[in-house]
Amino acid sequence: MHHFEITKIYSGSRASPRKKMKKLTRILFIIILIKGCAPSPSTLAKVDPFLLVTNADSLLMARPDDSELRAAIITAHINLAKTNNSVDHYKEVLKIEPRNALANYNINMLEGRAHHMSGHKNGQWDAIQSFAKAAAAIDTIGEPHYWLGQAYEKKDEMDFELPLESYNKALLMFLPDNLRPEVAAAREALIKRKKVYEDFWK
Repeated sequence: MHHFEITKIYSGSRASPRKKMKKLTRILFIIILIKGCAPSPSTLAKVDPFLLVTNADSLLMARPDDSELRAAIITAHINLAKTNNSVDHYKEVLKIEPRNALANYNINMLEGRAHHMSGHKNGQWDAIQSFAKAAAAIDTIGEPHYWLGQAYEKKDEMDFELPLESYNKALLMFLPDNLRPEVAAAREALIKRKKVYEDFWK
């Protein structure tokens, strides 16, 4: 790192000289690590993801054209988001890469579940919109469609077609092994309830 880059990073900073030096040491350590070891972004993000994201702004300012560093910071944020189940780290990813599919997917899934769990029917409209955005962000995963079905059922218990369509879509896509039986069970329960309703009105 050149002297003018160091000056640029700390110009206008009110931190004490000791704090500046401590932060600079951390930044230099990471840059030396990048230059010396040339790790993959995923490997670098595992070294110390918290240290990497804490110094992300300064590092990106010092090396704005370093695509590997940018990818490493994104990976570190995603790893921390998964560990902490935190939407904030996913939002930080979008500041660096606004169209990041994984971040958009997870933000909308987390927000959708929060709306769905709110308990009131009006919240289901917000949940449906969030789950639909998640499904659009990554269109090969069935989980958003499962939650769409759940939200449709909660919004209107007499709506059979939309949740059934959602469950059918979910089962045609990738689902974690522990979720697939849950989706299948929700579909079967809906079909049985639909039959009871139709038999009642015959």
